[in-house]
Amino acid sequence: MKPADLPPIFREWLSRDPAPAYLLYGDGAGLSGLLARAWEGKLRGAGVPIESFRWTLEDLARESPTAAWRSPSFFSRLRIFTLPDLAEMKKAHRDEIKAYLESPEPSATLILHGTDFRQARTFSSARNLLSDAPREGKATEALARYAVAAAAESGAKLTRESAIFLAGWVGASFDALDAEIGKVLAFAAGRGEVVEEDIRAVCVSRGAVDPWKLAEALVRKDGKACLELFRRFAATAESDDYHKLNGAVAWYLRSRIQGTRSGGAVTPRRAAEIFRVLSRIDREMKGESRLSPGQVYEIRLLSLLT
Repeated sequence: MKPADLPPIFREWLSRDPAPAYLLYGDGAGLSGLLARAWEGKLRGAGVPIESFRWTLEDLARESPTAAWRSPSFFSRLRIFTLPDLAEMKKAHRDEIKAYLESPEPSATLILHGTDFRQARTFSSARNLLSDAPREGKATEALARYAVAAAAESGAKLTRESAIFLAGWVGASFDALDAEIGKVLAFAAGRGEVVEEDIRAVCVSRGAVDPWKLAEALVRKDGKACLELFRRFAATAESDDYHKLNGAVAWYLRSRIQGTRSGGAVTPRRAAEIFRVLSRIDREMKGESRLSPGQVYEIRLLSLLT
């Protein structure tokens, strides 16, 4: 990432020396990878030798985290550790991070994120920690800017509208967007411009379904059209695709409420009803239900279409 492409959403943080730790939560929880990439780009661009590590839950259990963070490197001036979701960590690991931040190692920066809003907001009171919970619009814009810059670096043009479409589909997740943008650019290679049709063809369950048409059918309670689209989607969908679909439907609904997407008004009652079910789908797919993601999704769709 070039200095000119550094995300404005992190401008205040990036204008200073790296902090001991950062925490992103709320709608911005999926931006931790973008923050790490931004710091890597800025520091390497300034000639600062760094090392960057992405730890999993297994790494936390296998390593001695505090010992690793407190061990300076002979090869770099700064080490960046991007850690797993706070909500998925054991309490012992969260407590260890808080204890470490009481007296952090100057040559290490921890990048944290939390998908459990209340838990992360409580954690944000830890010492030597900078935190932020960007709204969805800002998170989507940051991802779209990254996608446009990544396309330009590869010699392709990606319009802001198409980039926002892609960011909306991946559900405000930098890791998901970073994986998909490479596929999209490879698919559109040689044509110079990436359009929404390319993104649908590559990212939206192998192009079988337009998620916005599914969402529109859901809003207007067109059960036949909605279920036909969903079952076509499910025929080729993988487990993670259902999480993306949930994010895409929520994004579409918000854009309709805000008037940034055509299709007419959505009544507050219908919007609230759909958002409640989308939230329930999200919880159930993350472990509250023993059903498969496809089964969860179809059952909850039916409840919205009756």
